Amino acid sequence: MAALLPRCLDSLVSAKHAELLDVLVVNDGSKDNSLEVAQGYAWKYPTIVRVINKPNGNYGSTINAALPVAEGLYVKVLDSDDWFDTSVLDAFVEAAERTEADMLVTHFSQIGAKETEVIRYNTMGREPYEYGKVYALDDVLQDGYIRFFLMHALSYRTELLRQIGYKQTEGVSYTDTEWACYPTFYAKTICFLDLNLYQYNLDREGQTMAPEVLMRSVRQLQTVTDAMLAYYEAHAKDLSEIRGKWMAQYFVNRLRILYKIYLLDMPRADFNASDLEQMDGKYAPVCERYGWKVRLYPENKILRTEYIHYWHKHHKRWPEWYERLNHVVDVVVKWMYVKLFRK
Repeated sequence: MAALLPRCLDSLVSAKHAELLDVLVVNDGSKDNSLEVAQGYAWKYPTIVRVINKPNGNYGSTINAALPVAEGLYVKVLDSDDWFDTSVLDAFVEAAERTEADMLVTHFSQIGAKETEVIRYNTMGREPYEYGKVYALDDVLQDGYIRFFLMHALSYRTELLRQIGYKQTEGVSYTDTEWACYPTFYAKTICFLDLNLYQYNLDREGQTMAPEVLMRSVRQLQTVTDAMLAYYEAHAKDLSEIRGKWMAQYFVNRLRILYKIYLLDMPRADFNASDLEQMDGKYAPVCERYGWKVRLYPENKILRTEYIHYWHKHHKRWPEWYERLNHVVDVVVKWMYVKLFRK
């Protein structure tokens, strides 16, 4: 990350309100000169930037190392290959000073090689929440509009994270989903801000969400899911009825993603039926215990195949010709959706 880190840090230290920031740069055992780059910023901006140097422990360990010493009122994670829109960061800091909400939600950009997509929690022309207004989180979760949150959109009140003893799983990637899950067990209030702050870089070789990397890392996704399910089973008793229903839907969505990787996304040459059998044998009893119904239909909503049911019945994937047809229909429907609803 040495070559990308300056862009990331410049987007912070060049802000008008930079002196109000507590920038914690965690060097996770990097083997390039990322540490020297980070230390250079700490030397140049000693009242803003601090460096934590530690052995490699993967994504979650960096969060766990930073949280105990964080001094800001809110914590927001920024990956070193991404950056903030600096002018928006100034507006975000000003907004954060005016609220005491447990969760702050902002828009973010997904930047690919060919196009940039702005991810908003108010879409398809609907603006169900008043920006800058603090809502009770249960009121937001029960309205059926918000289904899940993503790390890039979220900031949390630091004291909340300390109160719940927040920690992420170490040694694996994809633990940003824990960041979007565990605090929502206990957060009481939420505030939406009409700010496109986080600039999420998808155009980097080896990026963890790249399809080829994701296919190789499905066991890491399962490890994180296992940790999240264990957290749910330990803390479900503390949930309100509204939040319990929302969390159930959250985990159904999570499990659906894992089944989709095996049954739709994974190249047939890489597909191993015994791996899916093992995963299915682990999660099916959990779903039965909680009454969760995990179903996997094509995203296009036109071809009404239920892939998990087919797997349980035949223990094989759908025919290749059908998957190709599904892909074509997906592309066409997505194109129509973008033309109709996206600016």
